[in-house]
Amino acid sequence: MSFSPQQHQLWVTNFFSGKIREFFYHLRWVVRCCDESMVDFRAQRPTAGPSHEEVLYAYSALTNTVMTLKDGGSTFLEPKIDWSDIDQLRHGLFMHECRNAATHDGHPVISGWADGKFFVPSNIKRYDNKSRFVQIAVPSADVRTFCLEFAKDFAELLERRLRPLQGTVGATNALADLDEILQSNLIPQEVRNSLQENKNALAAQLAQAKTYPIDAAIALLIEIQHYCDAQLAVTPS
Repeated sequence: MSFSPQQHQLWVTNFFSGKIREFFYHLRWVVRCCDESMVDFRAQRPTAGPSHEEVLYAYSALTNTVMTLKDGGSTFLEPKIDWSDIDQLRHGLFMHECRNAATHDGHPVISGWADGKFFVPSNIKRYDNKSRFVQIAVPSADVRTFCLEFAKDFAELLERRLRPLQGTVGATNALADLDEILQSNLIPQEVRNSLQENKNALAAQLAQAKTYPIDAAIALLIEIQHYCDAQLAVTPS
């Protein structure tokens, strides 16, 4: 079965809103961890050890989705999304460079805690892939705040870049795709037989089905922006 670069681009647009949803999931995970820590602090309860691990893992996952959205978006956007675009956002340069420190060095990034809040306690020192010394200046804001501020700006950047493609029809499954699915051993034989009998009708329905993945992605990015505004306006109690 042939698979053109244009088809690949369309499929990546189909995947894009799912990856945005994952970014949103990890952002809310970070916020939840931070809020639970503040609740414990105000109740004069010790923050459980696993909570410190959980916020670290949530933050690591969040930074990795930034990389995926940058690369995935660059598959179908022109011009591509560059790190220089992200670096200009609030805390964008830090999110870029700390992701390198975490991914390539295993740096934990978040290792400070005070008064119920998580922090990056000191500048991060490392050598990059060209053996150059790099010192990463850390945000003065706590983890909850700088993640929300970055996410708001990042969602605005992605929305702005996607707007010209609004109304784009996403990729659809063709007859060849259905044939490939029918060969899967994961599908019970009786189901395969039924699908085989109705294959042409199903293929026609799939070909006519239209999705608008860019529109879905934009709607989700707007939801993220509203979430960030709401969370930044309140202090966890």
